[in-house]
Amino acid sequence: MGRPRDATRASRMRSRGGGVARGRARVALFLLLAALAPPAVAPLEVDPARMTPEERRAVLERAFPGVFPDARAGDGSVDAEGGARAGAGGVPSIPRGRLGAVGEPHERDRALERWVREPLSAPYAGADADDEPFVGPVGVRSVFGRGRGLVTAARVEKGETLMSLPLLKCLSTASARRSPALAPALAELAANRTEMSINAVLALHLLHELHVVGDRSHWWPYVSVLPKDVGSPLLWAPKELAQLEGSNLVGFRDAVLRGWIAERDALFPELSRAFPDAFPEEHFRASNWAWAMSIVWSRAAHVPVAGTTRSPPRNSKASKASNAKTILALVPLFDMINHGYARGTGIGSRHAADDAPAVTISFVESRGAVVVSAGVPFRGPGEEIRFNYGEKPSQYAFLQYGFVPRFNPDECVEVAPRVGKKDPLRRRKREVLAKHGLSPSARNFHFFPNRLDRDLLAATRVQVATEAELDDPRALAAAVAGGVVSARNEAVTRATLLKAAHELLLRYPTSLAQDLATMEAFLDQNPYDPALGAEIRKYENTYSSSRVTDSRYRAAVAMRVLEKRTLLSAARLLVHELDDALAEETCRERYARTREETRECLARASGEAFDAFDARETLAEDAAAEDAAAEDDTARNGGERSGDGVGNGRSEARARSARGDEL
Repeated sequence: MGRPRDATRASRMRSRGGGVARGRARVALFLLLAALAPPAVAPLEVDPARMTPEERRAVLERAFPGVFPDARAGDGSVDAEGGARAGAGGVPSIPRGRLGAVGEPHERDRALERWVREPLSAPYAGADADDEPFVGPVGVRSVFGRGRGLVTAARVEKGETLMSLPLLKCLSTASARRSPALAPALAELAANRTEMSINAVLALHLLHELHVVGDRSHWWPYVSVLPKDVGSPLLWAPKELAQLEGSNLVGFRDAVLRGWIAERDALFPELSRAFPDAFPEEHFRASNWAWAMSIVWSRAAHVPVAGTTRSPPRNSKASKASNAKTILALVPLFDMINHGYARGTGIGSRHAADDAPAVTISFVESRGAVVVSAGVPFRGPGEEIRFNYGEKPSQYAFLQYGFVPRFNPDECVEVAPRVGKKDPLRRRKREVLAKHGLSPSARNFHFFPNRLDRDLLAATRVQVATEAELDDPRALAAAVAGGVVSARNEAVTRATLLKAAHELLLRYPTSLAQDLATMEAFLDQNPYDPALGAEIRKYENTYSSSRVTDSRYRAAVAMRVLEKRTLLSAARLLVHELDDALAEETCRERYARTREETRECLARASGEAFDAFDARETLAEDAAAEDAAAEDDTARNGGERSGDGVGNGRSEARARSARGDEL
């Protein structure tokens, strides 16, 4: 194995040379950059070359969220001086006034707040509801490290109403039907029975108000402040998307975009021809449509109707509310609330299990209003309101919301194992899987970093079952219930899943070690002290040329690291309970077409094939040394090389993994 990263970095620093003079010049440069930074940024206090391991980790954790699973940013408590207490893992918590510090609002944010408080105007006024909005002690502020957020302006008690907005103050199907331009078009689409999702209705509404009506729009103060870039890979250019090569996130992205574009193509250009003034096609081209759909997908809320089954506030969790009546709407101000497992000043994070809902939202039909209330008390002004967007893998959160969550308790990589096409029992196995809700055609399964997916094990046990096991009612019942069928079946199941995890890892062009080295390079690019590492400022002639300073690049690296660590952790869990003798028997029986295939199976079963992804360069050197030793042994044995040993198989598998060859 390679040297620890701390030792590697220390060696790299020593090899650079330059001595004391270069160190002083470097400190002077960093001090100068810190002096040019915004007022919210404290001056540099630590020479990056002299950072402690804890300080290095603090910087990296801010820049690459969530990729250090053993680190926690504290529990939100404060010490005697009002600072944040250190969390587990030796990582300093986020200091008060740094990450999460509240800045002054921009003028456009002030304009938005003024507009939200104004009564409805024609043609949306005069409905059977109260036209007067109410906004309590909250406002939009710049939150350091998280963009804009909703922040308290005074102490808030639990249950206190934070805002009450008429439904027609929000972008919804109700406001679309009230629009003089959209109503006729929607009526014609309904008459023609054109299939159209509510998301598409809101996208039409949004693009019409933003581009066609413009600053004359009733919603202009709102639609004009919506982000042009949601940060999601959905809108990335091919060069940026290449940073996610190997991730199945790319496949998810393509599927979502295909659905969106198909929905647009079903509407245009016919809609533009029928209603040229309301829907000029130049404003509804594919790129604009994808942006509008991404805004709706990332910001619209499924608002539960009061008195029905309770539903979560974000559309990401609406599917968990059975029989709930909800309204999909873009709710101004409410959609500024950031995600988080903790509430308050931003000095810590909690697991979802410890997270109390910071706000609740509902639609009160009698008032025709969307009401947002405090789910917990807030101690005073300047506390950011946050809530959990939903239980989902980081891949989904990144795709939908444009960020990689920190400390995601639902981290996983999805996988869909299928019955081999040449399996003579294929049809029978597929019937069993479908009958018990285990069909990979209807659902996905998961590799988790800290546990094995019982459904994945159950589906794979059925897929590798012999005819005798399928004929045995007890064995079949055990398989679909998540139990062990037999020692042989269990060994084959784990060998199959290890092969699947290994193939997923081989799809990436970089190893985990290389990605971690990229993250380490961030220390040389970041001009701030360790407590401020979340934000990177690009300085002309200094840091602007580095890809590390690009937020999309950093997010892609963070996503790759999370996926690879998840796959490696799952592989080690599979290896842990795999019997050596059964593993060797399984490999020689199931992967016996070539000697090389058998060795690769044995390397996976021993875990050595997965070690290569942690330290690829070191393993390549080790493999080369072993090959050289083997060649010497071949020469001593008269030119014949023995190839039956498990050790030899493992060695060659390690060398191939080090080179990144595909199986």
